[in-house]
Amino acid sequence: MNPADIAFLAGAAFFTSALTAVVGAGGGTALIAIMLQVMPPVAAIPVHGAVQLASNIWRVILLRDRLVWPIIWRFALLMPAGVALGLWLFQGLPTEAVQMLIGFFVLLSLFTRQMKRFHDRDLPLWAFVPVGFVTGALNMVVGVIAPILGVLVIRRDLAKEQVVGTLGVFGVVGNLLKVAGFTLVGFSFAEYGTTILWMIPAALVGTTVGQVALSRMEERHFLPIFRLVLAVLALKLIVWDGLARLL
Repeated sequence: MNPADIAFLAGAAFFTSALTAVVGAGGGTALIAIMLQVMPPVAAIPVHGAVQLASNIWRVILLRDRLVWPIIWRFALLMPAGVALGLWLFQGLPTEAVQMLIGFFVLLSLFTRQMKRFHDRDLPLWAFVPVGFVTGALNMVVGVIAPILGVLVIRRDLAKEQVVGTLGVFGVVGNLLKVAGFTLVGFSFAEYGTTILWMIPAALVGTTVGQVALSRMEERHFLPIFRLVLAVLALKLIVWDGLARLL
């Protein structure tokens, strides 16, 4: 990749991480949508996984005393099997189909964040076993599932820090398996090593800056604009990058 693209992606990693610190979720979704503007899905999804792995490890370290292990081990139980299925599906899909799926998933993520009625219903603990399996498969194909998982993990008996920390562990497990899976099928992370080495520090700094400075902003001032931009990127992936090229 050329230096301009690398700088662009590092900037995107910084700002989307800072954004997550303000609105709680959505930064990873925005990042994969942005990465697909300059990278093919076959590279964007594994590289995104490596960057998000580092970011989530940092989040788990910060919130290590607030993790909810009864949920975590159930979630992780069948995730490796889901990853294997998702990797098989991913290898058989054309680029345009993956871009369309990611676009649809971004729109679905925006929709589920508005469904506050789900916040009044706690998902039973046993349900995190199949959720982990499905998540493993989807994570390999669409690259990011945190916004929807956030809706499922929110519970009346959990503090905000417990929710955020537990979602961080989900991200560590999912992205670790994603990186391992793509490595096993021959993806060369070294080929994108420079890009990854610029994006990871940018994401960590963005998280720190976001917590210190951006957390003071009122999200109502820019959240509608953020959602609009994300929706436009999703529609571009579906219509321009997907349907137009397939037809």
